[in-house]
Amino acid sequence: MVVKLPIFPLPNSILYPGVYAPLHIFEDRYKLMVRHVEDAGGELAISYAPELQDGKFFPSMICGAGTVKILRRYDTGEADILVFGTRRIKFHRYAQEIPYLIGEGEVIPMKREMPEKTEQMLLTEIRDMLINWIFTQFDDSARPIQFFKNIVDLDSLCNFVASYFLPDMEQKQKMLEENELEVKGQHIWQVLKNLESSSDKGPVSTTLIFPGGQSGNTGGEPLN
Repeated sequence: MVVKLPIFPLPNSILYPGVYAPLHIFEDRYKLMVRHVEDAGGELAISYAPELQDGKFFPSMICGAGTVKILRRYDTGEADILVFGTRRIKFHRYAQEIPYLIGEGEVIPMKREMPEKTEQMLLTEIRDMLINWIFTQFDDSARPIQFFKNIVDLDSLCNFVASYFLPDMEQKQKMLEENELEVKGQHIWQVLKNLESSSDKGPVSTTLIFPGGQSGNTGGEPLN
């Protein structure tokens, strides 16, 4: 089935299924885009768009997409929004480029074939390391810890870690594009293992938002 969605290209943001992306909308074309999504009751895709040439940004064709919640509107028409990732999209073409991108593509499924014992081991160990990190970093940790204790989907857990703990955007995009859940799980397990043995005890991303509405601020502002 062909999927047709507005695309928001950003040089510093990647959206994973099951993860929130807070954004501040200020350009006129993206104000129109958000109104379009809101009026249509649809989804928005967020594309990692690195600056590969001076002043020229190139949107990735594999993106995360999800639902949009308007947090605040300003008199200027600007808005703070929260996008909740629901699926991955591979776009094949642009159906529109002005005033903002609209792409046509297809949903990318995750290949989940692996031994049940391996999946359970990865789920348990990744979850335990993440919970331990939350316990040591947040005074009010009971609610997010309880949430993660209840997670039984390895992909969802990996997406949270990838979004906040991978050190650069290229690695984040690579994890978004990874189609083998076992490969993804092994990589995320290693990321947290490395964190346990390092002196760096914080996530890479500036704003840590836990599913279920619990969030912690590491000192940054929402992404522009």
